[in-house]
Amino acid sequence: MNFKILWNDNRLHVGFTLCLVWLLNLWHFRESGNIFPIILYPLLAIAIIAALDVGLTSLRYRKILGPHPALRGRTASFAYLPTAAVVSGFLIGLILSPSEPFYVILTAAILTSISKHFLAAGVRQHIFNPAAFGIMGVYFILGTTVSWWGIAWSHSPLIILIPLMVRILLRLKRLFLPVGFLVIYGIYLLIFNPVEFALRTIIDPTVLMFALVMLPEPMTSPAVGNFKYLFGALVVILAILISNFASISEILLPALLTANLLSFIYLKYKLRPKSVVG
Repeated sequence: MNFKILWNDNRLHVGFTLCLVWLLNLWHFRESGNIFPIILYPLLAIAIIAALDVGLTSLRYRKILGPHPALRGRTASFAYLPTAAVVSGFLIGLILSPSEPFYVILTAAILTSISKHFLAAGVRQHIFNPAAFGIMGVYFILGTTVSWWGIAWSHSPLIILIPLMVRILLRLKRLFLPVGFLVIYGIYLLIFNPVEFALRTIIDPTVLMFALVMLPEPMTSPAVGNFKYLFGALVVILAILISNFASISEILLPALLTANLLSFIYLKYKLRPKSVVG
């Protein structure tokens, strides 16, 4: 195993950031009656997603794609490390309430893995943000509340989240995504609301976690062309439309999933080879 590659894997850096937020929650809620699911649920989600990712990736490489050329004849099951499962698992565990039954976490984890492997345009080309898909899946199927409990209780987690995620996004050259989202969202709030409400909303831990972690997810947010600068604005517009015309309590994640789909359709059409006449 090449530890240098692991060290440079930004998914592990994001996972480590979310792990620190989770540990802060363990300390804060250490005397809570829900401490057992607070400990268990993120780990359960990570384990399920990792197991499914390894199994399905191995199946895809062996039976569909064959050995990956970079593996020099080795099978994918011996070289693939499901680092993205750490991020998705912690997001599920920090967003879905620990008071939910365990089967909610189980279902969300399964849906997350399904979205990665079956709702995709190809290898490493997801259409939807996997964690958002899993969370909204249980929201619609099981009537689960999207609580964002692991970040919404205080601004304290932001002491961990903001500096570490800004560093990661600078490294990935994706800081423009959350900045664009927050600027456009802030302008909208200032136009239609008092300044105090707008500022309080824009620095809300839920909004910042969404903007810094879920919005710029590399697999599902555009990375090329001018559209990448408009993606954050698109999510804001969709969130506004959903909040005004849909009877659902969660608006950010549905807006992101819809933007993922529209981005996929747009880029697929734009990058489609043009036919040559004559």
